[in-house]
Amino acid sequence: MKKQLNRYKFDKISNMMAKEFGKIERGKEDDYNIIFAPMEGNLLKLHRENEKRNGRVAIEAIHVCLLLIDGYLTDTEYDLNGYRTPENEAFVTGLLMSFDPFTNDEVKAAASGYWDFTSPSDLRAYFQVPVICLLRLEKSIETWTKNMGTNGYFDFLEQTIGATVAGDLKMNYSFMVKS
Repeated sequence: MKKQLNRYKFDKISNMMAKEFGKIERGKEDDYNIIFAPMEGNLLKLHRENEKRNGRVAIEAIHVCLLLIDGYLTDTEYDLNGYRTPENEAFVTGLLMSFDPFTNDEVKAAASGYWDFTSPSDLRAYFQVPVICLLRLEKSIETWTKNMGTNGYFDFLEQTIGATVAGDLKMNYSFMVKS
């Protein structure tokens, strides 16, 4: 049975995950570029496809992804009806395709050589970096939206990485190997 979810928990999932996993320190973002690149590239591709997919929709998608990860880690299936919408679904999929072995079979095949996805400790360790990257993306989206409007984050991405992001809809991925 799916666990019911109220709006408060949906809106507070970032705070909960930040308490559990921490955050990327200011100035240390470059250490995570290998994970940020496919996340941001996939979001930019999907925004280019439909400019109605804006910063607010991207933040909703991040919350859905964080809840799915929390569900993997706690063996909980949340009822996300009402939170997964036609507007945010493409971003949810694009983000998950960038790192999630339960969404992207290529990630699962490649990462299984390093990670045991049946082990709770490996699962938590695997999702550590994607979680803190999602949290950082959310803060970045909030900042650029506040400073430049609803598509400010995507305008920023276009200016900074736009030339390196292919004009296709192929969803790229990466993952950290176990050290």
